[in-house]
Amino acid sequence: MNYKDAILRLFKNLAHPAGIFGTLVAIAIPFLIYLAPNINHRETIRQLDLNLPLPLFAIQFVAGIVLFCMLSKDFREWIKGILPAKSISIMTLVFAVTVSIFAGTQIEARHRVQSDESVFMSVAQNMYYNNESGTCNQGEFENGALTCKSTSNSFKTKGLSFLYRIGMPLFGSDLRWIFKAELLMLPLAFLLMFLAIVAWTKQPLLAFLASLLMALQPTVLFQFRSMSVEPLYIFLSALSLLVFKWAYDRNTVWHWTLLALILAFFAQTRQETIFCIFAFIFFALPKLLDQKDEKAPVFFMTLSLFSVPALLTISYFQGFGFQGGEFNAHGHFFEDLTKNWEVMTKPLKSNGELENPFLSYFNYLFAIGGIYLVFRAINDARKSSFTYLKILGFLLLYHLQTFMILENVSGDFSIEINQRYSLVMLPSMAFVAALPITHMVQYFATPNGSRDQNGKGAVLGILIVALIFSGWTYHYKKDFNKNIMYNRNHLTIEEYEILGWLKEQPKADRFFIYGRPWHFVGYGMSSIHYDNARKMSNHEMSELIDKYKGEVYYIRGLDCWDSHTYHRKAVEHRIATTCDIFEREMDLTGVKNILITNNYWVQIAKFNGRKNYNPEKIISTSELEVVTDDSTKSKAVSLRINYNLNEKGAAAANWSMSLTVNDESVTATQYKSGEYSKDIDIEKLQPGYNQIRFTVQDAATKSKLADISKFFFYDVNGVIALSDYPIKSHTQEWGKMHKNESIEGNKFNVNGQRYDYGIGVHASSTTTFDIGKSFSTLKFSTGLDDESLCSEGVAVEVLGDGKSLAKTPFFRNGELHKVKANIAGVQNLTIRTFPKEGINCSHVDIINPVLIP
Repeated sequence: MNYKDAILRLFKNLAHPAGIFGTLVAIAIPFLIYLAPNINHRETIRQLDLNLPLPLFAIQFVAGIVLFCMLSKDFREWIKGILPAKSISIMTLVFAVTVSIFAGTQIEARHRVQSDESVFMSVAQNMYYNNESGTCNQGEFENGALTCKSTSNSFKTKGLSFLYRIGMPLFGSDLRWIFKAELLMLPLAFLLMFLAIVAWTKQPLLAFLASLLMALQPTVLFQFRSMSVEPLYIFLSALSLLVFKWAYDRNTVWHWTLLALILAFFAQTRQETIFCIFAFIFFALPKLLDQKDEKAPVFFMTLSLFSVPALLTISYFQGFGFQGGEFNAHGHFFEDLTKNWEVMTKPLKSNGELENPFLSYFNYLFAIGGIYLVFRAINDARKSSFTYLKILGFLLLYHLQTFMILENVSGDFSIEINQRYSLVMLPSMAFVAALPITHMVQYFATPNGSRDQNGKGAVLGILIVALIFSGWTYHYKKDFNKNIMYNRNHLTIEEYEILGWLKEQPKADRFFIYGRPWHFVGYGMSSIHYDNARKMSNHEMSELIDKYKGEVYYIRGLDCWDSHTYHRKAVEHRIATTCDIFEREMDLTGVKNILITNNYWVQIAKFNGRKNYNPEKIISTSELEVVTDDSTKSKAVSLRINYNLNEKGAAAANWSMSLTVNDESVTATQYKSGEYSKDIDIEKLQPGYNQIRFTVQDAATKSKLADISKFFFYDVNGVIALSDYPIKSHTQEWGKMHKNESIEGNKFNVNGQRYDYGIGVHASSTTTFDIGKSFSTLKFSTGLDDESLCSEGVAVEVLGDGKSLAKTPFFRNGELHKVKANIAGVQNLTIRTFPKEGINCSHVDIINPVLIP
């Protein structure tokens, strides 16, 4: 029988009432779902997307368990028939456990892609409390209920959220237990992949090495310590392949129905996963249509019906184009393919650390294996053996989803949050990479004339190879300990630091005002967005604070700092305005400032309600006035400080005001509106710069309401401002030196404090002055300017004629260091700045520098 006749026979076997009806229904379901938004029924799809997934998942889950229980005896008999020799099975189990122990002990459990992963958690909370499948963007937990103040359709598929939902009655609604569950999936995915490959190829050594290669990749290990959907993808892909073989061998309607249920849930891992289902359908057709019965129609209808949750999500967001939308994420397949190869094969850093969480050898083995697979498929096909040709065909059809990811999503691995997409490809890459290695070991380890390619020699050879590959991964232990995959994502660091702060606090019911409140909702904590908080009346704010006994917090995070995202294919665009308005209107008491390494702070403050005063009117100052002797009119005797306290409202009743000169208290009194003047004995001032600082504080909340500094230069005994002194030479690695301004031309600003005088440089820098042995002391303060916050640290050193006279420790943003150096007898005075690591953002301010004779 030729191929044409065989294909016609398959379709004839579908041409019966049940087959025609089942096929039409299976096609109609996705067609109508996708069509609906285009014929003015987008709202219908939205409502179905919110309300239908949970009951469908429940039916699917129960049906799957019931079917498996019905077929359990058959499964035990079938699995016994495919299990390899005990030595190989034990070896597989040992390595699965070893890899899992390594991941569990060397990699910290924490989020990988914060907002995506928090969406899964927030959806799970909404499923658990409200039986709804949308994202609870803002919500409040109270009396065992979750009131969602803002709900949206989730762009993410909901399979992972459903698994969290069914675990919550057992493990609790505080979803921190999910990290342990993700780690448990690692050995299970390892073993399932092993069994699936054994079942299909009858090559247990190949199955062992492929599963091990997959599990040893750093990206895989990091993801299984996170709670991304990609580990579930690997687990379900292996389970689907195993059950596919079981159904293929037994070929009953019940087996195919069970496979359809599993494949439909597999489709809930990523939107693009729906495309890899075609590979299973195509290769199942010869068995499904081997006779006119109910196998095919039941399989098609079951798969189509229980894929509805993913189909609804795709349909509702179809105008969004999967991901990226207007941000040019689409149409970069070959560009992304090239870039991803570069990222995955990038050489080590000069200190031997991994540049990215990929091992270069793996890609090269995959390339060799791909060539080997193609040649093996062609060569065997000439001999009428089509096993490897079928494997090649299945892989190509299966990875339509990879094309969709790289073409329709921002699938460029140089955007580091996208590196998780590699888990869609890594199991197949591991299988292809393991092929030539396994066959080569078997070829050289198998005695001539022997047909046992899994003999002791081959097992020993593969064991040696496995130990080498395992050792290679494990020797990067320091890289895993450093969390090289986590520490490059701003939001995951932000969440990690916030949760770390919470662990230090006493247990209490808290409420958070935050830019991404679903992050907190996902963990079972009440939270709303800044905009919603601003809409509250003063009375509502007061009630909220009383209800939570003062435990209401405002968090200024990433969305408040970034003005835009720099990669042209990135998928988000942020403009920092809301936070600035919120902070101007609200009464906040600073609690914690945390510097995140990439250009922004996380700032945590207690929320005290709306300000009932004008912060700009609290205090005003006039120019400092030098008072001379009345008799001579020439000799300065005091420095007069004039200031006004302007606020007259009831809010000022608990305020206090303090005035300090060079950190010594001059006035500390209750705040009271009026005009004030204070004279300071001029002889009590220090030569050079003197800081006059006004602060106003709310005694009740301990919050600082105003903090203003003015500087007076006391020109006595020949003291000179170094910024006015001629420069002999100056060099710096980036930009140009500024006088009385930061490197970017702004007023000096260190840890929120403004300064007027000094030198702005960029480390590394060297500035030399020829001071002619005329001075005895150099004094200044130094810090990194707040205008750019991503420096890894800087130190400042003073040298006199090449000899070190004073040196600061390495300091980060938020620190101000005072420097004093004995420069008696020095001709050439040098101030040197140097970074701890890279020069990025090393904007150093040399503040109020003076030369004292």
